[in-house]
Amino acid sequence: MIIKFVLPLCFLFLTASAQSEQSYQAPLVKESMLLDVTQSNITVVVGERGHILVGDAQTLSQAQVPTTVTLTAVDGIGSTYIAVGHDATILRSTDSGESWNVVFSDIELDRPFLDVLFVNESEVLAVGGYGLFFRSSDAGQTWTAEQHVSLLSPDDIDYLDSIKDDEDFYNEELNFIFPHFNRLSQKGGNLYIAGEAGLVAKSQDKGKSWKRFELDYFGSFFDTLELDTGSLLAVGLRGNMFVLNDEQESIALASCATTSLNAIVNVNDLLLVLGNNGVVLSVDKALLNSENVKVPNDENCSIHASLTQIETDISSAITGAFMQNETLTAVSANGLQSIKLVK
Repeated sequence: MIIKFVLPLCFLFLTASAQSEQSYQAPLVKESMLLDVTQSNITVVVGERGHILVGDAQTLSQAQVPTTVTLTAVDGIGSTYIAVGHDATILRSTDSGESWNVVFSDIELDRPFLDVLFVNESEVLAVGGYGLFFRSSDAGQTWTAEQHVSLLSPDDIDYLDSIKDDEDFYNEELNFIFPHFNRLSQKGGNLYIAGEAGLVAKSQDKGKSWKRFELDYFGSFFDTLELDTGSLLAVGLRGNMFVLNDEQESIALASCATTSLNAIVNVNDLLLVLGNNGVVLSVDKALLNSENVKVPNDENCSIHASLTQIETDISSAITGAFMQNETLTAVSANGLQSIKLVK
């Protein structure tokens, strides 16, 4: 079931207020907290205080941005880019990141957007804290809020069914019962969402309906990636990693990481999992279904056969990575940092 909401009139005034505030041109912006990157015809990196870096594979420079809120995610197709962040803020650029406009912002929602994804050239989804779920059908110009009850756990759905006769109470509970939606991913016609309380779900109709993966894990997931086999790699809190399939079968992968795993990226034929405290794991896709583990490490942990921990000199949280000047570059809480392999 999809529940849609008409955006309040006050949105227009909130947008005007957000547009009047310009992000600070920071001399050390590349060392500030950065949270996401996308690469299409250009590279766009977003982060704290409304910072947006735009450029090519060689150089990045700070763009003029009409907000100072923390920006958490960015995505783009062609010359159109959407960045999202705190205060339920959505920014849009139609000139490859040269200029940006606030198209939505509502501080009264008190919820951040945490990810954004172009499903195709016209349809865009933005998701975030406490079930924030918005859709645009015009490449990010206008947005409609939705609620998808199918993303709730079976227990929550049963609870809502038990109170549905009291419409006011039902709507009040529905507004607060949703988990955080942390990340969207897509491959072909399959769309995935990862979130709080063990949420991983799949949609084959552009996010209009969802089917949850049910597994015996109730922590947060922070990213997913569909593999060539059709299985899904999911990573999350405290080093948890799983391989899931449509038959509701799951394999837990011992990562020997005790910190959160934030993102899965493909860079130059390398499949990498990135986490807090500078954790970088390389993944051998051919061994993901193996039951084997490696020799115990110094902490007496046996990592799964498909995983290799890459030692780096990064100590902060890594949330993305991309190639710049032929160097693998991490997007991290301490800015842009080179991922140097230590032999």
